Amino acid sequence: MAELEAEKETEEVSSTPDDAPGSAAAASSVAASDAPSEATSSAPAGAAASGGDQSRRFGDATGFELHQRLMDDAMRLVSATTSTSAEKLPDTFRDIKVENLSVVLSAKELLKDAELSLNWGQRYGFLGPNGCGKSILMTLLGRGKLPVAKGLDVYHVVGEIDPSDMTALEAVLAVDTEREALEREADEIADRLAEDGFSDDDMQGMNTRLTDIYERLEEMEAATAEARASKILHGLGFTAQTMHKKTKEFSGGWRMRIALARALFLNPSVLLLDEPTNHLDMESVLWLEQHLAQFKKILLLVSHSQDFMNGVCTNIIRMHNQKLMYYGGSYDSYVATREEQELHQMKRYNWEQDQMKHMKEYIARFGHGTSKMARQAQSKEKTLAKMVRAGLTEKVGSEKKIRMEFFDPGSIPPPVMQMAELSFGYPGCDLLYDNVDFGVDLDSRIALVGPNGAGKTTLLKLMCRELSPITGSVRPHPHLRMVRYTQHFVDTLDLSKTPLEFFGECYPKQGPEDIRQMIGKFGITGDNQTMIMELLSDGVKCLVAFAQVAYQKAHIMLLDEPTNHLSIENIDALADAINRYKGGVVLVSHDMRLISQVAKDIYECRDKAVTRFPGDILEYKRKMTAELAEAARIFEASQRAAGSA
Repeated sequence: MAELEAEKETEEVSSTPDDAPGSAAAASSVAASDAPSEATSSAPAGAAASGGDQSRRFGDATGFELHQRLMDDAMRLVSATTSTSAEKLPDTFRDIKVENLSVVLSAKELLKDAELSLNWGQRYGFLGPNGCGKSILMTLLGRGKLPVAKGLDVYHVVGEIDPSDMTALEAVLAVDTEREALEREADEIADRLAEDGFSDDDMQGMNTRLTDIYERLEEMEAATAEARASKILHGLGFTAQTMHKKTKEFSGGWRMRIALARALFLNPSVLLLDEPTNHLDMESVLWLEQHLAQFKKILLLVSHSQDFMNGVCTNIIRMHNQKLMYYGGSYDSYVATREEQELHQMKRYNWEQDQMKHMKEYIARFGHGTSKMARQAQSKEKTLAKMVRAGLTEKVGSEKKIRMEFFDPGSIPPPVMQMAELSFGYPGCDLLYDNVDFGVDLDSRIALVGPNGAGKTTLLKLMCRELSPITGSVRPHPHLRMVRYTQHFVDTLDLSKTPLEFFGECYPKQGPEDIRQMIGKFGITGDNQTMIMELLSDGVKCLVAFAQVAYQKAHIMLLDEPTNHLSIENIDALADAINRYKGGVVLVSHDMRLISQVAKDIYECRDKAVTRFPGDILEYKRKMTAELAEAARIFEASQRAAGSA
């Protein structure tokens, strides 16, 4: 029963981001540059999974279908040109070098004469503002539209796999189509060898082929395939029992984990991951960070988590001003290097502007004076023209930042919200909580942490009385206003309306200009205010949901994975807003940096209790790292014991 209980909680925690249009879908593996199928036999060419969560529909389309339709529509408007030719690349070339790359979406230039350079053995974090074209570039690479060597297989994880009768373990193993085909052929040859009526030459030919197959399977470590797949699934939060459940029994978030496990199991030459941590709890994020840090091929990663990129990336690529800019080192190294470069750039810019100002003033003053002064003025004019021709240093642009604002809810005396001797469990399951005492006040800044399935989201639901305890009580102040920002943020939005229409209907006493000003504080500006929300990016939808939270002027905000789909800059804006907020906050998040920015107290949900952790989030991370290592050791020992039984 404990396993079932944990599964209920973990599915609940992880089932939302994949419901959003921008995150649903399919894992696709694409041969480089229309290479023959045998060149990609180690990847699932032609066997890409596609599907979507049938529980969420926008009109007649699921979230996955809508995302795919929008991406397909966008790709039909994309043109990409480059001076690099795939035919001239040696099959054994292991780097990706695409020169003079220009990418145009409709009439908008995303890249102009840029260079895409990905070196073997390097792991790249890919940065850029929303709408700059990161997803378009990754899709071009994932769909084989950019020239790479035929020997490289590219795997782009776009979203969750289709629900089916395959188990999670079978779905992971099925991704390696070459191994499956070889094992099937070996069985067929073995059956034929058991029959009579073949000539000696036929028998010799079949035996030779069988030997070749076994050598290739040994080279692929086929005998350990199931053990390797199980280890990956376990790292992503599956138990020995749940990895044998059918994929159709999992929520979209868990099918996303299966899609990620397939990619890690396949271990392709080039792995493309777009926000892989969105669907994971903190433990799985830490495991994935450790796993990807050992990836030996080429990894291109988009992530909103600075901590995750620091642990994984060896290089950072910044998409800026239609170019790709490269920085060595982790995310923190990138920030330091960029700040230093921009400081020198501004010094150079200011020096040039000062020189030009003085020269222009001299020319204006003495250009028509004595012959000597005129000659000096002409010389300065030539110097000025030469500077302009050589190219002047650009002024460092200040990136537009948003300043979220959660309204002052007003004061109410404590106790604001108390749980007393609370016990709770889902029907037919063991208790998740037993005799819990827990409270929140207006000055609370609490982060809830704990192992997968411990009941963190359940605790939030108990606080806001979406669930009722079996025994004990939840006692809110009679005037308490409480709001829960859930991973299911799409549920709160009417996607057929624009943000202006949505807020106008929710708050009819507010005038259009007041609404424009309000949602503008959350970065919803320009065309995004008047665009139907189903066409907005997931990041902008999140900002709309946060604006809705702000409008409610709650005394306590319960935030369940609030960083999913937000950019790094917007996460910082969220942290600043939380720190200025006059009410209480309870946070569930896999983003350790956000926790370090806002949490005053860390409470651990574990063993049916909620207890204060005596340390900061980095100390908790060290504790969790040790626990994961021990859990992996125990799991591998149990797998070996089961195999030898």
